[in-house]
Amino acid sequence: MFKKILILTTFFLFSVIIFTQNSKFLAVGNVKIVRQEPLAIKREDLNITIEKDNTIKVESFYTFENVGNYNVKSTFLFWMDSNIEKVEKEDFSNKNTNNRGKYINNIKFFSDYKKSQNLRAVIKFDENIYKNQNGEDIQREWFAISKTIEPNKEGKLYLSYDLKNTDFLRTKNFTYSFDLVNNFLNKNKVEIFYVNIYNKSLKKIKSIDYKGYEFKNISTNKNKEHFELLAGSVNLDDKMVIYFY
Repeated sequence: MFKKILILTTFFLFSVIIFTQNSKFLAVGNVKIVRQEPLAIKREDLNITIEKDNTIKVESFYTFENVGNYNVKSTFLFWMDSNIEKVEKEDFSNKNTNNRGKYINNIKFFSDYKKSQNLRAVIKFDENIYKNQNGEDIQREWFAISKTIEPNKEGKLYLSYDLKNTDFLRTKNFTYSFDLVNNFLNKNKVEIFYVNIYNKSLKKIKSIDYKGYEFKNISTNKNKEHFELLAGSVNLDDKMVIYFY
């Protein structure tokens, strides 16, 4: 009986370890559109706040301009990557899952200041993209809304969500990605790019790496770090990584 209990306990612990290793947050991505359109990114304001409870709150506000001569109706979306979590029943529905995800919840889209309901899609693929991933199995979740911008008019988009279980305390980094398609005008070039990163956690920020830009430390409170970047004519690609001590 003791041997059986020992074997079962060992198997259970092994299973937990394997499950933990195969279920892992990797990165979250910036807003994209599904096909090339004559949309210029006039401005992006990106706020990332690391809370005391280690939740990471992301807020982004975009101003787009349709420089074409036709109505642009497109799908605006962002994504989140994780190592595949094994579950008993797969769910590939496009239903809103704001409060169901292991890593992301409280998703809010506002199109021209009006709240919009997002849809969800899931794909799985094998690729080695991130330094900290376990194996090549990646699950990518897309969260999207449809939006129309008239010719020579501007459109506003606001997006916010909460990230949890990102494991940045152990990995000592957090990745916000601008990779994938370049379907905005001039290869996703933004005229004004303003980033604020606030850190209320116990882990202090060591550095912020994004294409060689310098983030200014403008902290006024030792319990709340504040880093800022204001830049112009930035091609929104590559990855921004926050490193912690």
